[in-house]
Amino acid sequence: MNDRPTATIAPARRNMPQWLPLALGVVAGILLVVLGITLYSRLTATSTNSPAVAPVARLICSDLTTQRYDDLYGLLSATERTVGTRDQFVASQRQLDAQLGTARACSYTVAGQDASSATLTLTLARGTVMATPAQVKLSLEQSHWRIADYDSSLVVMPGHAA
Repeated sequence: MNDRPTATIAPARRNMPQWLPLALGVVAGILLVVLGITLYSRLTATSTNSPAVAPVARLICSDLTTQRYDDLYGLLSATERTVGTRDQFVASQRQLDAQLGTARACSYTVAGQDASSATLTLTLARGTVMATPAQVKLSLEQSHWRIADYDSSLVVMPGHAA
């Protein structure tokens, strides 16, 4: 039949640069590292900016139940320390101990918290009296939680003016 050679048409071949897969891999790797760093910094930012409240709450309870009122005074905010001296604060606690008995049990719950303030509810049992709740407000001062306001039942005898 026909002795003529037939021409076959081969698809045009694109020449992909050999460095392209490597470059795409490097870009993907860099993006993953940036994403990882961003996620890590977001997850750890809250703990860096606002320390946990629970250790301070435990310290307050411990100071109350072991009658370390000098230490408790040290947890007061600068504003609260201007209300009275350390000796006056300790004396008010000792007077409350004499009236109602020493604190024998204390527990806490964190009622609320944001970046610069927190509210605790202490459940405090003194002497033989049934445990009663008391509110304590904390504020963040120089990266430390301090007692900014407290229920007057913690330091003032019931029935007496603050």
